[in-house]
Amino acid sequence: EAAPLSGVRVGGMQLNFDGIPTQVWSKPKYLFSTMQIEANLPSVVLQRYDILFDYPGLHLTIAQPGTLKFRGARAAASIQPQTGIVQIDALIGGDSLSFALDNGAAYSVTSDEILTRFSQKHPDWPQTTGAVGCANIWGWWPGEPDWTVMRLPELSWGPVRLEGVGMVGLPKEFPLTTWYSQKTAKPVDGLLGPNAYKAFRVGIDYGNSAVYFEKTASFDLQDLTIVGLTLQPQVDGSYQVIGVANQNGKPTVDGVEPEDVLLQVGNLKATGATMGTVFDALRGKPGDTRTLLLDRKGKQIKVDAKVVRFL
Repeated sequence: EAAPLSGVRVGGMQLNFDGIPTQVWSKPKYLFSTMQIEANLPSVVLQRYDILFDYPGLHLTIAQPGTLKFRGARAAASIQPQTGIVQIDALIGGDSLSFALDNGAAYSVTSDEILTRFSQKHPDWPQTTGAVGCANIWGWWPGEPDWTVMRLPELSWGPVRLEGVGMVGLPKEFPLTTWYSQKTAKPVDGLLGPNAYKAFRVGIDYGNSAVYFEKTASFDLQDLTIVGLTLQPQVDGSYQVIGVANQNGKPTVDGVEPEDVLLQVGNLKATGATMGTVFDALRGKPGDTRTLLLDRKGKQIKVDAKVVRFL
């Protein structure tokens, strides 16, 4: 269904949409399973305001244009006027690349071709195979258990420095950047998800085509320290294993097979829980043990799985 909305109230603030078309979806299920969400506010709406994403403070500010006092390092941005998508040009290892800021993404992504180029030029940059944790983007995309994930030592544009950014490389048969470039001011090489800048208060000044970054927390270099399973949420709220990540040529979890259904992690019942909650239960310190309860073709099995730092 599609219908125009005249407005919506967020907290105590009324946002006026002025007839922006709004579409109602019930599928695909995975769009709503990562967190408990009922709606998506797109950038075409947010660009009417001053926006501040305070990630360390877990706070979102939506203010009338020109009323927020932005703090931190200022970076120039390109903004597509029809979509409101924000785009920045960054330097990574001497290469200039362009990224869209996607605050709704689970993780930062680029093409595996670009990550291969980085690997050849910088063989010391950490990388792993297999999308686990937040790099596991729903499990519905082609080949997630075999995706390359790399940790970039530094990404910079202007005075802004982002450290230890984890980034997934998508295969050429999944042309996300080509599709996304249809919505941006100019072609993009990838998307920067919140994992890249969650140590910051990120202010978006749409009226002046600028983004402000104020660092108020430490960079998280443990985001991929987790039990190495790639999961796929099912329509009944359960989670099916579609891959087990390897390290040093060996599976990091023994006794788990693709098509097993993850029923429980410790005391947490996985079925019905959000994907983020399940991943949090799988996290820990390297060497910690998580007891998994799985269903394999109607038979329940228990596996003690080690937490591993992948990057």
